[in-house]
Amino acid sequence: MLTVYRRIENRLAAAEAAAAALKDGSAVWVDLLRPTEAEEKLVEDAYCIDAPTEAERAMLEYSARFYEENGALVLTATIVTRGPDDKPQSGGVSFILTKQNTLITVRAIEPFAFRVGQGRATARVDNAEDGADVFMALAEGIIERLADVLQEISVRAQKVSATVFNARHFGAADMRPALAELAYLGNLTTLGRDSLASLERLFAFTRTRCDAHGLPGDQIAALTRDAEQLNRQGDAMQDQLVFLLDGVLGLVSANQNVALQRLSVAAMVLVPSTLIASIFGMNFEAMTIFKTPWGPWFAFGAMIVASAGTFAFARWRRWL
Repeated sequence: MLTVYRRIENRLAAAEAAAAALKDGSAVWVDLLRPTEAEEKLVEDAYCIDAPTEAERAMLEYSARFYEENGALVLTATIVTRGPDDKPQSGGVSFILTKQNTLITVRAIEPFAFRVGQGRATARVDNAEDGADVFMALAEGIIERLADVLQEISVRAQKVSATVFNARHFGAADMRPALAELAYLGNLTTLGRDSLASLERLFAFTRTRCDAHGLPGDQIAALTRDAEQLNRQGDAMQDQLVFLLDGVLGLVSANQNVALQRLSVAAMVLVPSTLIASIFGMNFEAMTIFKTPWGPWFAFGAMIVASAGTFAFARWRRWL
């Protein structure tokens, strides 16, 4: 899908005729979301660039992600977002700042920062004068969204900790929901850290090209520091999730040991009864008890007394 934004009534808005906006040079931001070959060729011909393909956006080599070509600055970052089913996903997003100072974005995912008019940083896109302003607004929106994601992970991890390590019901709760939640949070944290590491590299390269492309160096430096601090916060969050996972697995193992202990005691309680039944099963002539009418009742009583005595002994030794 091709969307072209230009200045309309002192604000940035989508142009109704994308092709016309590309031809008359009024485009400030050209957004390519899963573009067709025709849409991609239209933009490439208009600005004499070669937009990175999806395979090229997935490459991790420094030279493949950050470079200058025909006067345009090409930057690719890995951005984390959520899909329609709320599952975390990430993908490469390319930012191309042309020599006409028009920003071109190429992507296959829909990060929240690109939803114009929704959110704090994206609201600043409306006031963008040129492509450099749009790039800064999108970069700030991405950083702010990653900060929100880490904050959400922290809150949800605290809820898991309160549930798992509840003093009144310690180890009694079902651990399966906690394991599923920790798996989700761990995956989201990993993707977030990958995205932050990618943005750190992007900002570091951009700082060396600020003057040539009209980008504010001080704001780029501030975004670099924000990305570094969030990455450290992500490291601490990863350690917390690992601790919680170890705690949950430890409780699962402890619960299994308690269950096995109870089964062992139950088997031990039945051993005397089994022994008595085996003795009375020996039908020797000298054992006249087999010929008395109260013999079976005596056997049943002996089994009950033996089992109760074994159970009482286990409780006394605190095996139960």
